[in-house]
Amino acid sequence: MRVQETIAELERVAATDVGRGSGKLAVPAAGGLLAAARSIAEHPAPDAIVLTGFFIPAADPAAAATDGPIGAVQVAAALRALGGRARLLTDAPCAPVIEAALAAAAPDVPLDVAPLQGYDAWADAAARRYGAVTHLVACARVGPGVDGRPRNMRGEDIGAHTAPLDRLYAAGSGYRVGIGDGGNELGMGRLPAELVGRVVDRGERIRCVVDCDALLVGGTSNWAAAALVGALAVLRPDVAALRDLLRPDWSYDVLTAIVLHAGAVDGVRRRAELSVDGLDWSAYAKPLARIAELVDRAG
Repeated sequence: MRVQETIAELERVAATDVGRGSGKLAVPAAGGLLAAARSIAEHPAPDAIVLTGFFIPAADPAAAATDGPIGAVQVAAALRALGGRARLLTDAPCAPVIEAALAAAAPDVPLDVAPLQGYDAWADAAARRYGAVTHLVACARVGPGVDGRPRNMRGEDIGAHTAPLDRLYAAGSGYRVGIGDGGNELGMGRLPAELVGRVVDRGERIRCVVDCDALLVGGTSNWAAAALVGALAVLRPDVAALRDLLRPDWSYDVLTAIVLHAGAVDGVRRRAELSVDGLDWSAYAKPLARIAELVDRAG
Protein backbone atom coordinates (compact mmCIF):
# COMPACT_ATOMS: atom_id res chain seq x y z
CA MET A 1 0.00 0.00 0.00
CA ARG A 2 1.08 3.56 -0.52
CA VAL A 3 1.54 5.76 2.53
CA GLN A 4 -1.78 7.59 2.26
CA GLU A 5 -3.68 4.37 1.56
CA THR A 6 -2.13 2.66 4.56
CA ILE A 7 -2.98 5.55 6.86
CA ALA A 8 -6.55 5.64 5.53
CA GLU A 9 -6.83 1.94 6.34
CA LEU A 10 -5.43 2.56 9.84
CA GLU A 11 -8.15 5.17 10.27
CA ARG A 12 -10.84 2.69 9.24
CA VAL A 13 -9.53 -0.04 11.55
CA ALA A 14 -9.43 2.37 14.49
CA ALA A 15 -13.09 3.23 13.90
CA THR A 16 -14.21 -0.42 14.10
CA ASP A 17 -17.72 -0.10 15.50
CA VAL A 18 -18.48 -1.72 18.84
CA GLY A 19 -22.12 -0.72 18.80
CA ARG A 20 -21.88 2.99 19.57
CA GLY A 21 -21.85 4.39 16.05
CA SER A 22 -18.15 5.08 15.61
CA GLY A 23 -18.26 4.00 11.98
CA LYS A 24 -20.77 6.72 11.16
CA LEU A 25 -19.08 9.35 13.31
CA ALA A 26 -15.80 8.65 11.55
CA VAL A 27 -17.09 9.55 8.08
CA PRO A 28 -16.89 13.37 8.36
CA ALA A 29 -13.61 13.03 10.28
CA ALA A 30 -11.91 11.11 7.46
CA GLY A 31 -8.46 12.44 6.75
CA GLY A 32 -7.95 13.61 10.30
CA LEU A 33 -5.44 10.85 11.03
CA LEU A 34 -3.21 11.79 8.11
CA ALA A 35 -3.41 15.47 9.00
CA ALA A 36 -2.60 14.86 12.66
CA ALA A 37 0.27 12.50 11.91
CA ARG A 38 1.81 14.85 9.36
CA SER A 39 1.54 17.79 11.73
CA ILE A 40 3.71 15.87 14.21
CA ALA A 41 6.05 13.94 11.91
CA GLU A 42 6.92 16.95 9.78
CA HIS A 43 7.45 19.35 12.68
CA PRO A 44 11.15 19.96 13.42
CA ALA A 45 10.60 20.03 17.19
CA PRO A 46 7.17 18.83 18.33
CA ASP A 47 6.32 19.77 21.90
CA ALA A 48 2.98 18.39 23.05
CA ILE A 49 0.58 18.34 25.94
CA VAL A 50 -1.48 15.12 25.96
CA LEU A 51 -4.71 15.41 27.96
CA THR A 52 -6.54 12.35 29.20
CA GLY A 53 -8.60 10.90 32.04
CA PHE A 54 -12.32 10.14 32.11
CA PHE A 55 -13.50 9.66 35.68
CA ILE A 56 -16.24 7.11 36.44
CA PRO A 57 -17.77 8.26 39.75
CA ALA A 58 -20.42 5.53 39.80
CA ALA A 59 -17.85 2.72 39.74
CA ASP A 60 -17.11 0.94 43.01
CA PRO A 61 -14.57 2.14 43.84
CA ALA A 62 -14.64 5.22 41.61
CA ALA A 63 -11.65 5.64 39.29
CA ALA A 64 -10.60 6.73 35.83
CA ALA A 65 -11.58 4.59 32.86
CA THR A 66 -9.23 2.22 31.06
CA ASP A 67 -9.97 3.93 27.75
CA GLY A 68 -7.77 6.98 27.29
CA PRO A 69 -4.72 6.54 29.54
CA ILE A 70 -3.25 3.72 27.47
CA GLY A 71 -3.55 5.68 24.24
CA ALA A 72 -2.35 8.91 25.82
CA VAL A 73 0.84 7.32 27.14
CA GLN A 74 1.36 5.62 23.78
CA VAL A 75 1.14 8.94 21.93
CA ALA A 76 3.43 10.68 24.42
CA ALA A 77 5.99 7.89 24.14
CA ALA A 78 5.82 8.16 20.35
CA LEU A 79 6.53 11.88 20.49
CA ARG A 80 9.53 11.25 22.67
CA ALA A 81 10.74 8.52 20.27
CA LEU A 82 10.60 11.07 17.47
CA GLY A 83 12.89 13.34 19.43
CA GLY A 84 10.12 15.67 20.52
CA ARG A 85 8.84 16.66 23.94
CA ALA A 86 5.64 15.53 25.59
CA ARG A 87 3.96 15.69 28.96
CA LEU A 88 0.64 14.32 30.14
CA LEU A 89 -2.09 16.41 31.69
CA THR A 90 -4.99 15.14 33.79
CA ASP A 91 -6.87 16.15 36.93
CA ALA A 92 -6.64 14.95 40.51
CA PRO A 93 -9.39 12.28 40.43
CA CYS A 94 -7.77 10.58 37.41
CA ALA A 95 -4.16 11.03 38.49
CA PRO A 96 -3.55 7.61 40.14
CA VAL A 97 -4.45 5.76 36.94
CA ILE A 98 -2.34 8.03 34.73
CA GLU A 99 0.59 7.72 37.12
CA ALA A 100 0.35 3.92 36.94
CA ALA A 101 0.24 4.01 33.14
CA LEU A 102 3.35 6.18 32.98
CA ALA A 103 5.20 4.07 35.54
CA ALA A 104 4.52 0.97 33.45
CA ALA A 105 5.44 2.29 30.03
CA ALA A 106 6.95 5.79 29.96
CA PRO A 107 8.38 6.79 33.35
CA ASP A 108 10.38 9.63 31.80
CA VAL A 109 7.24 11.46 30.60
CA PRO A 110 6.22 14.22 33.05
CA LEU A 111 2.69 14.44 34.41
CA ASP A 112 0.83 17.62 35.31
CA VAL A 113 -2.18 17.26 37.61
CA ALA A 114 -4.88 19.93 37.77
CA PRO A 115 -6.71 20.32 41.09
CA LEU A 116 -10.47 20.50 41.38
CA GLN A 117 -10.18 23.15 44.07
CA GLY A 118 -8.12 26.21 43.19
CA TYR A 119 -8.22 25.34 39.53
CA ASP A 120 -8.19 28.92 38.21
CA ALA A 121 -4.90 29.83 39.86
CA TRP A 122 -3.36 26.57 38.72
CA ALA A 123 -4.63 27.10 35.16
CA ASP A 124 -3.18 30.62 34.97
CA ALA A 125 0.27 29.27 35.75
CA ALA A 126 -0.20 26.30 33.43
CA ALA A 127 -1.22 28.54 30.53
CA ARG A 128 2.07 30.38 30.85
CA ARG A 129 4.02 27.12 30.89
CA TYR A 130 2.15 25.76 27.90
CA GLY A 131 2.39 28.90 25.81
CA ALA A 132 4.99 27.48 23.44
CA VAL A 133 3.60 23.97 22.89
CA THR A 134 3.15 22.94 19.27
CA HIS A 135 0.41 20.35 19.82
CA LEU A 136 -2.43 19.66 22.22
CA VAL A 137 -3.69 16.08 21.99
CA ALA A 138 -6.84 15.11 23.89
CA CYS A 139 -7.36 11.36 24.24
CA ALA A 140 -10.75 10.34 25.66
CA ARG A 141 -10.94 13.49 27.76
CA VAL A 142 -14.52 14.49 28.48
CA GLY A 143 -15.52 17.98 27.42
CA PRO A 144 -18.44 20.35 27.97
CA GLY A 145 -21.78 19.81 26.25
CA VAL A 146 -24.19 22.41 24.95
CA ASP A 147 -25.13 23.30 28.53
CA GLY A 148 -21.48 23.70 29.52
CA ARG A 149 -21.49 20.52 31.63
CA PRO A 150 -19.29 17.44 31.00
CA ARG A 151 -21.42 14.32 30.73
CA ASN A 152 -20.75 10.61 30.42
CA MET A 153 -22.46 8.29 27.96
CA ARG A 154 -25.40 7.87 30.33
CA GLY A 155 -26.00 11.61 30.28
CA GLU A 156 -24.83 12.05 33.88
CA ASP A 157 -23.16 15.32 34.81
CA ILE A 158 -19.66 14.52 36.12
CA GLY A 159 -18.57 18.13 36.52
CA ALA A 160 -18.04 17.71 40.25
CA HIS A 161 -15.29 15.20 39.45
CA THR A 162 -13.81 16.92 36.39
CA ALA A 163 -11.46 19.90 36.14
CA PRO A 164 -12.26 22.16 33.14
CA LEU A 165 -9.14 21.27 31.16
CA ASP A 166 -11.16 22.07 28.04
CA ARG A 167 -10.37 25.74 28.64
CA LEU A 168 -6.64 25.18 28.26
CA TYR A 169 -7.22 22.94 25.26
CA ALA A 170 -9.51 25.39 23.49
CA ALA A 171 -7.34 28.42 24.24
CA GLY A 172 -4.06 26.83 23.26
CA SER A 173 -2.26 28.11 20.18
CA GLY A 174 -0.88 24.69 19.27
CA TYR A 175 -2.32 22.27 16.73
CA ARG A 176 -5.23 20.52 18.44
CA VAL A 177 -5.85 16.82 17.93
CA GLY A 178 -9.03 15.29 19.34
CA ILE A 179 -9.34 11.55 19.98
CA GLY A 180 -12.67 10.09 21.02
CA ASP A 181 -15.33 7.48 20.44
CA GLY A 182 -18.65 8.66 21.86
CA GLY A 183 -19.18 12.27 20.91
CA ASN A 184 -18.64 13.65 24.42
CA GLU A 185 -14.85 14.03 24.28
CA LEU A 186 -12.71 17.08 23.54
CA GLY A 187 -12.50 17.67 19.80
CA MET A 188 -15.84 16.07 18.98
CA GLY A 189 -17.29 19.53 18.41
CA ARG A 190 -15.81 19.15 14.95
CA LEU A 191 -18.62 16.75 14.07
CA PRO A 192 -22.02 17.99 12.88
CA ALA A 193 -24.37 18.31 15.85
CA GLU A 194 -27.15 16.62 13.91
CA LEU A 195 -24.97 13.57 13.27
CA VAL A 196 -23.99 13.10 16.91
CA GLY A 197 -27.59 13.61 18.00
CA ARG A 198 -28.81 10.98 15.55
CA VAL A 199 -26.08 8.36 15.98
CA VAL A 200 -25.19 8.54 19.67
CA ASP A 201 -27.59 7.65 22.46
CA ARG A 202 -28.39 10.95 24.24
CA GLY A 203 -26.11 12.57 21.69
CA GLU A 204 -27.85 15.94 21.69
CA ARG A 205 -27.33 16.21 25.44
CA ILE A 206 -23.84 14.81 25.86
CA ARG A 207 -22.02 15.90 22.69
CA CYS A 208 -18.92 17.98 23.34
CA VAL A 209 -18.95 21.39 21.68
CA VAL A 210 -15.16 21.91 21.72
CA ASP A 211 -13.64 21.75 18.22
CA CYS A 212 -10.16 20.69 17.10
CA ASP A 213 -7.90 20.86 14.05
CA ALA A 214 -7.85 17.11 13.40
CA LEU A 215 -10.30 14.58 14.81
CA LEU A 216 -9.61 10.88 15.23
CA VAL A 217 -12.65 8.69 15.87
CA GLY A 218 -12.22 5.20 17.26
CA GLY A 219 -14.42 2.33 18.33
CA THR A 220 -12.43 2.94 21.50
CA SER A 221 -10.27 6.02 21.91
CA ASN A 222 -7.23 3.85 22.59
CA TRP A 223 -7.56 2.33 19.11
CA ALA A 224 -7.52 5.76 17.51
CA ALA A 225 -4.45 6.71 19.54
CA ALA A 226 -2.74 3.51 18.40
CA ALA A 227 -3.64 4.41 14.82
CA LEU A 228 -1.94 7.79 15.30
CA VAL A 229 1.23 6.07 16.47
CA GLY A 230 0.88 3.69 13.52
CA ALA A 231 0.58 6.58 11.09
CA LEU A 232 3.67 8.17 12.61
CA ALA A 233 5.51 4.88 12.14
CA VAL A 234 4.48 4.81 8.47
CA LEU A 235 5.62 8.39 7.92
CA ARG A 236 8.85 7.87 9.90
CA PRO A 237 9.94 4.28 9.19
CA ASP A 238 13.43 5.20 10.41
CA VAL A 239 12.19 5.31 14.04
CA ALA A 240 12.00 1.65 15.00
CA ALA A 241 10.79 2.42 18.53
CA LEU A 242 7.40 3.45 17.16
CA ARG A 243 6.71 -0.12 16.04
CA ASP A 244 7.50 -1.43 19.50
CA LEU A 245 4.71 0.73 20.91
CA LEU A 246 2.21 -0.96 18.60
CA ARG A 247 2.71 -4.48 19.90
CA PRO A 248 -0.57 -5.60 21.51
CA ASP A 249 1.35 -6.90 24.51
CA TRP A 250 2.61 -3.33 25.13
CA SER A 251 -1.02 -2.26 25.57
CA TYR A 252 -1.79 -5.34 27.66
CA ASP A 253 1.03 -4.54 30.05
CA VAL A 254 -0.25 -0.98 30.53
CA LEU A 255 -3.84 -2.18 30.93
CA THR A 256 -2.74 -4.67 33.57
CA ALA A 257 -0.77 -2.02 35.43
CA ILE A 258 -3.55 0.54 35.59
CA VAL A 259 -6.17 -1.98 36.67
CA LEU A 260 -4.12 -3.92 39.22
CA HIS A 261 -2.11 -1.03 40.66
CA ALA A 262 -4.53 1.90 40.38
CA GLY A 263 -8.01 0.37 40.11
CA ALA A 264 -8.81 1.69 36.63
CA VAL A 265 -12.31 0.67 35.58
CA ASP A 266 -14.02 -0.35 32.38
CA GLY A 267 -16.17 2.69 31.65
CA VAL A 268 -19.05 0.59 30.34
CA ARG A 269 -19.03 -2.15 32.96
CA ARG A 270 -17.99 0.21 35.79
CA ARG A 271 -15.73 -2.46 37.25
CA ALA A 272 -11.98 -2.78 37.68
CA GLU A 273 -11.13 -5.53 35.22
CA LEU A 274 -8.86 -6.18 32.25
CA SER A 275 -11.27 -4.81 29.67
CA VAL A 276 -11.93 -1.59 27.78
CA ASP A 277 -15.38 -0.19 27.07
CA GLY A 278 -17.06 -3.54 27.59
CA LEU A 279 -14.57 -5.48 25.48
CA ASP A 280 -12.57 -8.36 26.96
CA TRP A 281 -8.93 -8.45 25.97
CA SER A 282 -9.31 -10.93 23.08
CA ALA A 283 -11.85 -8.71 21.29
CA TYR A 284 -10.12 -5.46 22.23
CA ALA A 285 -6.74 -6.67 20.94
CA LYS A 286 -7.89 -7.52 17.40
CA PRO A 287 -7.82 -3.96 16.00
CA LEU A 288 -4.50 -3.38 17.78
CA ALA A 289 -3.03 -6.42 16.04
CA ARG A 290 -4.40 -5.27 12.70
CA ILE A 291 -2.87 -1.81 13.16
CA ALA A 292 0.53 -3.37 13.92
CA GLU A 293 0.18 -5.66 10.90
CA LEU A 294 -0.60 -2.76 8.54
CA VAL A 295 2.44 -0.84 9.77
CA ASP A 296 4.69 -3.89 9.34
CA ARG A 297 3.41 -4.42 5.80
CA ALA A 298 4.08 -0.78 4.97
CA GLY A 299 7.74 -1.47 5.58
